Amino acid sequence: MSSPTPPKRGYHHGDLRAELIREGLALLAESGVAGFSVAKVAVRAGVSSAAPYRHFPDREALLAACAAAILSDITDLLVEAAERAGPEPVDRLAATAGAYTRYVLEHRAGLDLLYSYDFAEPNRPTIQEQSRRLTAVLMRLASDVLPTDTSWADTADFVYVHLSTTHGYASLLFNGTRPPQDVDDHAARAVTAARDHITGRLLRLRDAR
Repeated sequence: MSSPTPPKRGYHHGDLRAELIREGLALLAESGVAGFSVAKVAVRAGVSSAAPYRHFPDREALLAACAAAILSDITDLLVEAAERAGPEPVDRLAATAGAYTRYVLEHRAGLDLLYSYDFAEPNRPTIQEQSRRLTAVLMRLASDVLPTDTSWADTADFVYVHLSTTHGYASLLFNGTRPPQDVDDHAARAVTAARDHITGRLLRLRDAR
């Protein structure tokens, strides 16, 4: 007597949502926002074209999840870099410039998504939550550097210049084809430039008093 045919098992992919985000980030690194589609992400993840829609209602929702993941990863790296830099506040804040630059050059994903894509509701809050977390980390580090009577607005302006300078440097190095081979050197230069900006700002504040 032959053995009974085992029942067919349904498709099992583990955490499909997380896998779709991972593959979405990889696709963004290769093709940018212009080359991003749900169908392409599905192919990379090895699932049907309909499977992603169980987790993301449309392309923008998946893009928003990818953007939030990028911001979360960057924030985690900035926190780790500051901790590794030691107790000196200037060193801690300057270290975030190196970590940010390293992330951009090594991962090559999300620059056009984070700063150029205009997310609509209901996806905007997903981005705003992680953006606030990133800002809060930098504001805390900057507050440790600046005089205690520095206003919130002046601290926010200081953070804006710090992040803009770092992002600008990383963006100039990022050419969309392959990362530079000397990532360590570029990250170190970003730290040096950030430290020069921080110490220069502190000197100007001292002279103005």
